Amino acid sequence: MPEEVFFALFSLGFLGVSDFLYKWGQRFELRGASFMLLQNIAYIPTAIALAVYRQELDFSVGLGYGFLNGMLAFVAFLLLLKSLKHGDALALVPVVRLNFAVTAALTVSFLGEQLNWVKGAALGLAALAILANGAGYASVARQRKPFFMALIAMVLFGCIGLFYKLGLAAGATPGALVVAQSFGALSLALPFAIHSGDNILVRGVHCWLPLLCGVLISSSYVAVGIAFSYGDAVVVAPIAQLSFVLTGLLAILFLKEKLQSRKAISIICAILSVLVFSNT
Repeated sequence: MPEEVFFALFSLGFLGVSDFLYKWGQRFELRGASFMLLQNIAYIPTAIALAVYRQELDFSVGLGYGFLNGMLAFVAFLLLLKSLKHGDALALVPVVRLNFAVTAALTVSFLGEQLNWVKGAALGLAALAILANGAGYASVARQRKPFFMALIAMVLFGCIGLFYKLGLAAGATPGALVVAQSFGALSLALPFAIHSGDNILVRGVHCWLPLLCGVLISSSYVAVGIAFSYGDAVVVAPIAQLSFVLTGLLAILFLKEKLQSRKAISIICAILSVLVFSNT
């Protein structure tokens, strides 16, 4: 298995478990500002620890791209949360997850990455996997405000892949990029939490869940950064975005959700996409 696919699958795993925990935690009425701040508090030491472990805590001008990525990720995630308050999650989340198409278009256009028919087929399978997992696209398109916010989030998340590649090309290491990214996110998360006026809950699920998610997401970004250092974003980005498959399987096993036909089709397409990417 190619190294970029191997580490992209690790990223998929970490992110899939994090999304499942967030889904499970919704019953406790998690507060957005508090959750995002505590998540970032755990994100930073995890990123630093992983960078030290990999001996990648080096300064480079490319770290500016990492800091920018942190700000983009925070704004994109905030837009996604706001869009879900007024729109259908089954349609909006898949729209945002199609951000790998933005990454692919940017890296092919500006970095000269190659896109052959095999990679194109794998990209198509990944897109089909994401769209098959959702529903209600016609109705949500008429909900202009949430749909527009989801589209902006998609573009912002898509730009992150390009800036990862640019940061690596400028001499930054994957671990250091994620450390810089964590501080970029904190630069917005802290003032946002203060401005929101939410109480920061430091007990029970409201405390340990965002901290655990922060560790998982930080590990996911380090893994995807390593994957980007080995191969093209055209291959890495789509695989990482298929984390919803793992989230769905965990929800079926532990939350007793039903395996609907569209979810089964989504899982099959996702597996086929990874298999095709593994042989490109």
